[in-house]
Amino acid sequence: MIRLSAAHAATLFCVAVACPAAAQVDATALARPLPLDPQVVMGTLPNGIRYYVRANGRPERRAELRLVVNAGSVLEDDDQLGLAHVVEHMAFNGTEHFAKQELVDYMERVGMRLGPHLNAYTSFDETVYMLRVPTDTAEVLETAIQILEDWAHGVSFDSVEIENERAVVVEEWRLGRGADARLRDKQFPIIFMNSRYADRLPIGTKESLETFDVEALRRFYREWYRPDLMAIVAVGDFESATVEQLIREHFGRVAVPTKTRPRSIFAVPDHDEPLVAATSDPETTTSSVGIYYKQPRGESGTVGAYRERLVARLYDAMFNARLNEITQQPDAPFLFGSFGQGQFVRSKDVYVLFAGVRDGGVEEGLAGLLTEAERVARHGFTGSELEREKVELVRWMERGYAEREKQNSSVYASRYVQHFLTEAPVPGIATELELTRLLLPTIGLDEVHRLVETWITDRNRVIVASAPEKPDTPLPSSERLLGVFDVVESSTVTPYEDVGSDAPLLATLPARGRVVAEERVDEVGLTIWTLANGARVLLKPTDFKDDEVLLRASSPGGHSLASDEDFLSAVLADEVIARGGAGELDRVQLQKRLSGKVASVFPSIGSLSEGLAGSASPRDLETMFQLVYLRFTHPRRDSSAFVAFLQQMEGVLNNRDASPVAAFYDTLAVTMAQGHYRARPFTTELLTEIELDKAFDFYRDRFADASDFTFVLVGNFTVDSIRLLVETYVGGLPSLERIETWRDVGMRPPTGVIRKTVHRGIEPKSQTQIVFTGPFEYTTAERYTIRALASALQLRLREVLREGLGGTYSASVSSGYARDPRAEYTFRINFGSGPDRADELIDAVFDEIESFKTVGPTPADVGKVSEMQRRAKETSLRENGYWASQLMLGDRHGLDPRQLTSFSQIEGVTASAIQAAARRYLRTDNYVLVTLYPES
Repeated sequence: MIRLSAAHAATLFCVAVACPAAAQVDATALARPLPLDPQVVMGTLPNGIRYYVRANGRPERRAELRLVVNAGSVLEDDDQLGLAHVVEHMAFNGTEHFAKQELVDYMERVGMRLGPHLNAYTSFDETVYMLRVPTDTAEVLETAIQILEDWAHGVSFDSVEIENERAVVVEEWRLGRGADARLRDKQFPIIFMNSRYADRLPIGTKESLETFDVEALRRFYREWYRPDLMAIVAVGDFESATVEQLIREHFGRVAVPTKTRPRSIFAVPDHDEPLVAATSDPETTTSSVGIYYKQPRGESGTVGAYRERLVARLYDAMFNARLNEITQQPDAPFLFGSFGQGQFVRSKDVYVLFAGVRDGGVEEGLAGLLTEAERVARHGFTGSELEREKVELVRWMERGYAEREKQNSSVYASRYVQHFLTEAPVPGIATELELTRLLLPTIGLDEVHRLVETWITDRNRVIVASAPEKPDTPLPSSERLLGVFDVVESSTVTPYEDVGSDAPLLATLPARGRVVAEERVDEVGLTIWTLANGARVLLKPTDFKDDEVLLRASSPGGHSLASDEDFLSAVLADEVIARGGAGELDRVQLQKRLSGKVASVFPSIGSLSEGLAGSASPRDLETMFQLVYLRFTHPRRDSSAFVAFLQQMEGVLNNRDASPVAAFYDTLAVTMAQGHYRARPFTTELLTEIELDKAFDFYRDRFADASDFTFVLVGNFTVDSIRLLVETYVGGLPSLERIETWRDVGMRPPTGVIRKTVHRGIEPKSQTQIVFTGPFEYTTAERYTIRALASALQLRLREVLREGLGGTYSASVSSGYARDPRAEYTFRINFGSGPDRADELIDAVFDEIESFKTVGPTPADVGKVSEMQRRAKETSLRENGYWASQLMLGDRHGLDPRQLTSFSQIEGVTASAIQAAARRYLRTDNYVLVTLYPES
């Protein structure tokens, strides 16, 4: 915690107690350096490697480990384009202690998955390797540290493995190609003009990836993976001293090279004249415009710098709130708008104004953004805006402080990574809360206003616009875009009016109901109430998070009960009504009214049910319950918000058919539903079927009767403390005692074998999805078994399609199942590839399916799958979200909640069970296969 003298503290608080206007924050206090979070142990080994170690108990029995290398693609030589990223790939393909795939194999055997728990990324300026490992055995933790050490100086770079991985990286490059990549290819050389960043994208070029010399790859590793550019981060459920000693033992062995190249920070040169990057593409589906104001890097590490960041955050919040408010209005100049300020690349910060616009609306959108910036420049913000955002900021900090002992380790790990790379301060939440409370009262409107002069300048300005390539709506010329600045500057801009409402959420409290029956399931700490109005409430108090309570509610019906004529109005009724606000407050007024509260409740209407999803801080529970009551009894019909919503939908859908991926998934969806009326792809033409009155009436009907609703509450509360709120706001809901259920609308998957091809797109890339469907026995055992089948097959396909054939970057396998309206399963296999290899990979997939049926998975893969499921469930059982969703699902299907804590089904999965499931579910006489190919 930061220490300030009494005099300094008094000066900092001066504004808060109405000190003279000339009073200033004490300069000496502002110059003080921020301390390092006292909970983290930081040190530097004799060879220069820095380390950060912190004990943290969330999630339990897990540790987050990072190897941070302060080197990325910007350091590549001309013969190394993309090789910083290839080095990252090779770290998973053989090291001193783990040959070829043994490293991935080991992590999977201890229950961790490639991707979520074993991963890495390469950017312009750094490469970061990430591990999540169990800590309940010392051997696993020490092996994980050994893996980090191997990555630091023991990658093998076997020539055969390099050639195998070359194909995989090319497939990753291919996966990233498309309209966005082509737009970026044109825009980056302008945004980063005369900078090394312009031609050092981390993925590199296809030519470089296909032809690079092995020695160039090894040279990058040799020159840039060195102690002075490395840090180790370890955060988790362990003894800090033990992990610190492991780090010292392992990383003290990393040798210091005798000769090193300087690790330069590459500049993005300044420019006086504005630059324009206006680009179009035939496959992009949206139009957008933005202004980049490139800035010198801001200072960090002192109390003064922290205060400046608070000023910036207040500006950010107030400006974004204004942009959001505009988008709620019909005929807004942009569909959505955003502002952000922060680090751009290592040598530059940036201030960005960005908006999504309708077709042909680039100039209008740019004018809208600039007008709002000009409004702030001329008139500033209002006192009510500033006070509202100060309250929000303090509350956000208070939440962080309340959860300081239960924050996820990955959050702390990310902060320490940035501290090493960019010297981003990490004083700890206790210090941050103290500073925020001290400094916010000293920040006035004038100081926030002055940021405009610093951020919006004529220098270092880049206008970026993109749009679909359409002859009838060409992008405006550079001259026209630059002319918008002059037009706005010479226009009349009125001050912003902060229109709020003092109306309470509820003018009168509902008549209190009462609990008429209570049941307890002590094995899982569950209490079940039945209220007099028929509503049921499942309550599970937890200590997983200190500042979180989750609410879920559901009843049968959903938009299955709508007629075909009213279907689209019913499908979008939840979104339409939520955009209208609640009670007497429109959406903007509601957001303002909830300032300083941590409480939200949103309605949802699915195919077979309707419900609510909410969350709150324990101290704002009554606000959450009031919102529940409002969502049921006082939905707000707002015609202006409805028109704005339709206009935004039209802007998003206008060019959707230009996307090859959209064509692929539309074909798949229509095929799977056999052309059912309710499975039509969403187009602008369908928007004409949506009517506000029908949506409003359908919503009111679905929430008119609480008697068949089940509510689930999970989080930091006690049953006794929440009883009054439940009886008042849930017990007070209307009850019609209707006997309802969903309706089977007759949508069925096809039978037999259906293969289709879609020929769309410019890029030489394909996408394939294979879908198996059929009847399903909806039992706990079968649900675990089909998930185990999907996991085991994904392991096998990664080995065959990626590691063996080098034909894809990744293959995903997923299973789904439903009990209603029929008990059935869906099993999907999805992968991308080059068009010339799609058939080869499809054949390989079916070969592996046949192998699963005849031979079954290997015992090793079954062990991995069981351990992965066990480890995943260990973590899930300590998460409020898991309990909220599973209790609701179990109640809907009449399942015993005691099963939620059982591991018996996981432990009972065997190779023979998976083999039998493959025979049952992967029927080669009944599937749909769709493949996307380029047009030529």
